Amino acid sequence: MNRTNFFKITVVEGTPEYDHLYNTLSRFAVNYPVKYYRIQEEDLMRPDLISYKAYRSVKYWWLIAFLNNINNPFVDMEVGDLIKIPSTLDIYEFYKQYSLR
Repeated sequence: MNRTNFFKITVVEGTPEYDHLYNTLSRFAVNYPVKYYRIQEEDLMRPDLISYKAYRSVKYWWLIAFLNNINNPFVDMEVGDLIKIPSTLDIYEFYKQYSLR
């Protein structure tokens, strides 16, 4: 799953671009119980490592960041912070319902 699958592509002067005003990411809903994870020293600035620890895949880092309002992993993450890890069922349902590609 790639986060760009949730952005509409528009053509501007012959060049395809992602339309950041039209996306379905804000529709992500938590319907299943979330897990919680406490950020450790080695996780700082590395949401991909948290994704790997939770799902055995780095490809969901952006969804963990989105759900926890982590806009900049260099400043928005601190050791000891408790973050939500969404259920894979929520992820797959969201992808199935809102993916544009």
